[in-house]
Amino acid sequence: MKTFYKYMSYSTLIKFLNDPCLRVTPSNCQNDPFEFGFSSSDIEALNFKSDSKEFGIKLEEFAKLHGIISLTTSNDNILMWSHYAENHRGAVVEIYIDDENPQSLFINSTGPNSPPFNYQDFIFDKVSYKLVRRFEQIESEINLDKINHHYYFTKAQQWELEDEYRFITPMIWINRILFNEVGCNKAKKILASYSSSITCLNPRDTGYKFYELNPAALEIISTENIELISKLWLQSNINETMFFIRLNSGVPGVSGSHIGRIFLGCQADHDDFISQLKNDSYDTLSIMNQYSNLLTGDLCNVFKAEMDKDEYKLLFKPIIGNIYE
Repeated sequence: MKTFYKYMSYSTLIKFLNDPCLRVTPSNCQNDPFEFGFSSSDIEALNFKSDSKEFGIKLEEFAKLHGIISLTTSNDNILMWSHYAENHRGAVVEIYIDDENPQSLFINSTGPNSPPFNYQDFIFDKVSYKLVRRFEQIESEINLDKINHHYYFTKAQQWELEDEYRFITPMIWINRILFNEVGCNKAKKILASYSSSITCLNPRDTGYKFYELNPAALEIISTENIELISKLWLQSNINETMFFIRLNSGVPGVSGSHIGRIFLGCQADHDDFISQLKNDSYDTLSIMNQYSNLLTGDLCNVFKAEMDKDEYKLLFKPIIGNIYE
């Protein structure tokens, strides 16, 4: 097992602990518009080498049906705490990945890739950082796996400090879809007769509402009419439609979880976090109880960042608390 980290906002942390899943971000929703963007010279070369003269275009379209789950090897990157963890008010979650079988991080999928898993085109690897987008071997050899891998795992050199590792996952592995109100209205038009399977998760909230496509309906649609999921995927826009895959959180009381320690930011409200752990009305999939001793109630595996007094670095100290007090 190797250790990686996921930066997130505080509100996302609470949702994650109640239902451990990671967001899969489609290429058109990335904060870097270069993601999955084939260079024009590569597309021209691929088109030239194909009978249809459209091979490069089709390969780029195929790549766009994939998404990214980003992780990193560091939990103390000050820039990433600022950019991805709500200006140090959020958190970092520790995640364990098996070198031999990285896909075991996830517990299941829907549709045609239901267990037993088909891992084809579901890849985990380190990101390479380069100045040039082109795939240098394209003129001498058409190797689809190498071309795709290059564009899946290459970013501009300016991102190098993030030391990113990522999963590239096909759209068909998604097993949870959430919408905001705008996304929900768009989804109902796309899903047509399946639209009744979308339900509001917080109907009593007078403000920002969230909606979810019923997981059973998602499995049916993924099997019977995957084109509809494709349309949701390609028309998604940042937070309008959000796609997730659930993680292997193990069996309660038994080892096997791929989820480790929690690190709260130096500006996070750790008292609120303790109050969240005190809430005993957990969701079925919740892993909240993994962070307190069932017998004594003492917190475990929860740390709080502190700013070093003299250097530009973060120190992590365990949070002392008890959910029974």
